[in-house]
Amino acid sequence: MAATDTAAKSTAVAKPDKPPFYLVKLTHPNHNDRIVFRSVSLPRARQWVENRFPRGSEAYLEHPDGTTEHHEAERTGEFGMHAEAWAPFDPDTWVPTDQAPPPGDSEWADKEG
Repeated sequence: MAATDTAAKSTAVAKPDKPPFYLVKLTHPNHNDRIVFRSVSLPRARQWVENRFPRGSEAYLEHPDGTTEHHEAERTGEFGMHAEAWAPFDPDTWVPTDQAPPPGDSEWADKEG
């Protein structure tokens, strides 16, 4: 019986490797890195982010190699011509505005009196 088990295993068809996906994930910690879109095409994934999240802080793009980047519409056009629309993004250090400390709480902030 052991010989038939090994023969069955050796004749099994190998599954093809999955293609590498570009993942669009939500940035807010409450969403737990939820994937909202995936594609094997980088231009298609970038276009999806540009159309749905133009401000750049709601979602980011993760490459198959693990690098991340996000898009900000403010970096494009006449006033953003010296900056890239897509920039590196670190989801671990990013803090959403609803969880960030108020601007006046910094020791470097301007204070009256």
